[in-house]
Amino acid sequence: MKLSSLKKILPQAEFVNFQDIDFTDISYDSRQAKPGNLFVAIPGTKKDGQSFIGEAIHRGCVAFVTKIKSDLHPNIPQIVSADPRQALAAISNSFYQNPDSKLKVIGITGTNGKTTTAYLLKSILEAGGGKVGQLGTIAYHLGPREIPAPLTTPESYEINKFLAEMVSLGLTHAVMEVSSHALIQQRVSRINLAQAIFTNLGRDHFDYHRTLKEYRNAKSLLFKYLSTRAGAILNRDDENSDYFAGLTKGQITWYGLEKEADVTAEIKQISLTGSELTLRLPGVELPLRTKLIGRHNVYNILAAAAGAVSLGIKPEMIGRGIEAVSGVRGRLELIPNDRDFQVMVDFAHTAGALENVLTVLKKLVSGRLIVVFGAGGDRDKGKRPIMGETAARHADVVVLTSDNPRSEDPKKIIEDIKKGLPEKCRYYTYPDRQEAIVRALALARPKDLVLLAGKGHETYQIFKDTVKPFDDRAVARQILKQ
Repeated sequence: MKLSSLKKILPQAEFVNFQDIDFTDISYDSRQAKPGNLFVAIPGTKKDGQSFIGEAIHRGCVAFVTKIKSDLHPNIPQIVSADPRQALAAISNSFYQNPDSKLKVIGITGTNGKTTTAYLLKSILEAGGGKVGQLGTIAYHLGPREIPAPLTTPESYEINKFLAEMVSLGLTHAVMEVSSHALIQQRVSRINLAQAIFTNLGRDHFDYHRTLKEYRNAKSLLFKYLSTRAGAILNRDDENSDYFAGLTKGQITWYGLEKEADVTAEIKQISLTGSELTLRLPGVELPLRTKLIGRHNVYNILAAAAGAVSLGIKPEMIGRGIEAVSGVRGRLELIPNDRDFQVMVDFAHTAGALENVLTVLKKLVSGRLIVVFGAGGDRDKGKRPIMGETAARHADVVVLTSDNPRSEDPKKIIEDIKKGLPEKCRYYTYPDRQEAIVRALALARPKDLVLLAGKGHETYQIFKDTVKPFDDRAVARQILKQ
């Protein structure tokens, strides 16, 4: 790609030491820089890419984008941009020839439910004849290729690269989970969305956004990006939807259970093996049986169904796609065993998510409900006692342990959670997560249910200086076989 082509893409930028050279690829991490690359020095949460321009040039980068003009490299072309992240998004989109214009890209945002909603919508679109790629928390699905997901939403460069690969494979749709971090960091700012879906909003990421208003405003960016031709799928039962509705240009489709909406449902029955409901779409009712459990999953079904309605998918294909989803990895996933109690694994790592799953399970278990959970280190500390209070209110036995402690002392995190526990709460503390699971399963009696919460599909634990392999599901299976 010619450096001169960036003058149209970045009209406000200053081009210094300009030479109309070719660059062969884009790097934003100097450790990954290669000869011929254009290096974009983006500001990080801990370090600024500005500090690594020299290393990138040493590795062979032929030009760089920077927020502050540098006099250290007078022979290297530089592009001075007020917003390098925005520049990275724009350059990446152009470099990969605007792949979003050749796919219908659907973005899903919200505190909880993004992953399950994404899997449901992907299944519906495939039932309707679509060929669908997916970018999200568990993995990136690119046709026959699956990549473990280091981030819920990749950086803008990877998004465009993956979308371009989907185009080359002949895919028709891309379903993408969009985090609040990704929105603030403009990773999707140049992606032309066919649709945006909002699930719900609760407390999360306050270490980054500080307040619920800031968090909501971050989420709102997904709807501000929409064109008048795009669809905006909003949860009528979440008060934040009114805010999003007031700022979007998209065509709104409402869904919900409690208030009047375009897409709604009547829940007939919920059990530990699934849910039965009547799905009400515009002009038609569909009886459904799904293996997904709980009221919160009915909301996920409604969000996906409303998205499908907005995209013109036929009702019978919507029903077929929903029923085809047997479950989502690490989301109320039942661990089969020959004991006389049940074990489930779920990704619930916020107070709201814990509230959802524990409320469902408490109604369905005839014995005691035992919950094992912790809280992430270097993250919102304010939610820890709230999670403790939530667990104590719904579970009969609480087992506190480590999640991903990162640089924090696991014992200190547990102490923060304990501040939310009432005096009469029956609880145990085992900082070692494997020991906590062993102890919880040993506590279980006939008809009890043990929920291992917080890590879900994850196959690792993050500590201060290391990342260790750890999978709640594998650990539970191993213990239950003994």
